[in-house]
Amino acid sequence: MNIEIKHGVKEYLNQKNVQDIYVEMDNRGGCCSGPIFVPVVKLGKPDYTNMYEPFVKDEITFYVPKKRSNEETENITIKLRNILGYKSLIVNGILAYKQKTWEKKKY
Repeated sequence: MNIEIKHGVKEYLNQKNVQDIYVEMDNRGGCCSGPIFVPVVKLGKPDYTNMYEPFVKDEITFYVPKKRSNEETENITIKLRNILGYKSLIVNGILAYKQKTWEKKKY
């Protein structure tokens, strides 16, 4: 797996005094679409480290969910997003997915 860390990410993590980041698959679905899980970057170590695979790049430990660490996730890019002065980290290269067991009920 190739992990690329874009310009500004290290400085942002140094400002936050953090050297660990992880990707959490967050449910961002709605009532009509059902559960859709989107990758979101969180600061710090995950609560359940046994469910994550750690990678170290440029003195930053990056945790990827083991279920997402497969042949589909070859290249991962971590970027700094700055919208109206609000900074956060985003990830490219990890696919979102929809929960397959969700179905609409017919009445």
